[in-house]
Amino acid sequence: MPIVDRSNIEDSLKLALSPENNPKRNFVQSVEIIVTFKEVDMKKGDLKLREIVVLPKPPEKSKKVLVVPTIQQLEYAKKAEPNTILTKEELQKLQGNKRAIKKLARQNDWFLIAPDSMALVGRILGPALGPRGKFPTPLPNTADISEYILRFKRSTLVKTKDQPQTQAFIGTENQQIADLAENALAVLNVIESKGYAQKIRNIYVKTTMGKVVKVELR
Repeated sequence: MPIVDRSNIEDSLKLALSPENNPKRNFVQSVEIIVTFKEVDMKKGDLKLREIVVLPKPPEKSKKVLVVPTIQQLEYAKKAEPNTILTKEELQKLQGNKRAIKKLARQNDWFLIAPDSMALVGRILGPALGPRGKFPTPLPNTADISEYILRFKRSTLVKTKDQPQTQAFIGTENQQIADLAENALAVLNVIESKGYAQKIRNIYVKTTMGKVVKVELR
């Protein structure tokens, strides 16, 4: 049985998006889900999450993707309109340009890399990605990678670090409550699939600048 009812998530999202909890800002805010855990020792590795979750309801503000494709994949990559495309040669030219490298690391959420460029990315972009909790993900060997890129434009990362909690993007404040709830459930389903359902202490939702609202559990 799921740890939380969909209706409870929707009720909490309505509260989180209400004017009293979410004052109007001059930008479209992200909506996030926060899950805290109990009875886990992070130092002993009781809780480890690093899962990519494809959101079933794509947010209007898609995640920004950087792609380093092979020559055969280049035209297919362009069709998916990622935020940044670099050829292997363009990547090599970035060597030593710390300002440009940091800018790329800051401006992109996902880094999809052809396998033969992974070592190069690790050497050139790695020092900027690591401190930001970002990491390169290998592209498949197929030529047509457009759908693969599109998946990441609508994906969120569910991860834990040194605290017993995870905080993940589930959409934007201008989405329908039902769509945000479905995305939240997708995140929770992945956590439950990893065997952590009984270790969930609390679930919260919030906008970027808004107040945290607790979700009632079963």
